[in-house]
Amino acid sequence: MDAIDLKDKKILVVGGNGYLGTFLVKALQEIEANVFVMSRNCETTDFQFKVDITNFDETYKVIQKIQPDIVYHLAANITRNRDFAVYEKMASVNIQGTLNILKSLENIDAHFIFTSSSEIYGNNESPLNENQIPKPVSPYSLTKMSAEMLVKTFSENHNKKFTNLRVFNFYGENMPEEFFIPQMILSLKRGEDFLMTKGEQVRDFLYVGDVVEALILTAKNTDSYSKTMNVCSGKGTQLSQLASAVNKTMNTKAKIVLGAIPYRNNEVWEMIGDNSKIKNSIDFEPKVSIDEGIEIVINKS
Repeated sequence: MDAIDLKDKKILVVGGNGYLGTFLVKALQEIEANVFVMSRNCETTDFQFKVDITNFDETYKVIQKIQPDIVYHLAANITRNRDFAVYEKMASVNIQGTLNILKSLENIDAHFIFTSSSEIYGNNESPLNENQIPKPVSPYSLTKMSAEMLVKTFSENHNKKFTNLRVFNFYGENMPEEFFIPQMILSLKRGEDFLMTKGEQVRDFLYVGDVVEALILTAKNTDSYSKTMNVCSGKGTQLSQLASAVNKTMNTKAKIVLGAIPYRNNEVWEMIGDNSKIKNSIDFEPKVSIDEGIEIVINKS
């Protein structure tokens, strides 16, 4: 395993103004990397560039100006629903946008790190491992799978360094309320009952700080090159158990009502990742347990 010192390396974070991106940018700045951000939702400054990745000319111009050593591609159009009316719009960002970034790295020797999603596994049998054939169940997971294949095929054809990271469910403080855990916590904090399904689904949760650690280790280690790896804890938590733990920790009069809403069509019941590949390749192991993480979020939200 060859270690790469990220200090002073030019690192571009595409989608650096998103939830995960802000944590990653801060962590990279702390280790004195030379960080640049590309996002649709920012003002252009010395290190930030307002760019829509569906626009190739704009994307090419900025990337050629930066000449990055490492590119993290975190930007995505995320909609969890199963309605294919959203597919074209989603594909233009998640697939064509990814291709635009890859093509913009013309004559630049950069390590391209793509954040994919555990959702591409669909209803494969847990523990989910990188050798299983993906079974996407939504437009989102379908575009993520396509983008992954695009990154691999393009990079191999052009002799470029790449890593695909399949990130499992993560959570953390100040997370947008459309995500399950913050939705539940903020609802209880407001004294409102939280309505959910029976909560029989099992998920593999990671604290955001651990995800950032995995992203940084990927850039630091040459053993991550040309690999597709799960970023997960390897442990499953049933949503109903998670809900009762949150309810207990918060000591609120509001309660969580299990079975109040129906399950989605094509519901994925169990999603626990196998993290042996990332452990063996780059020595990544999560440090924050689900109980510790939930406590952090409750105290900081």
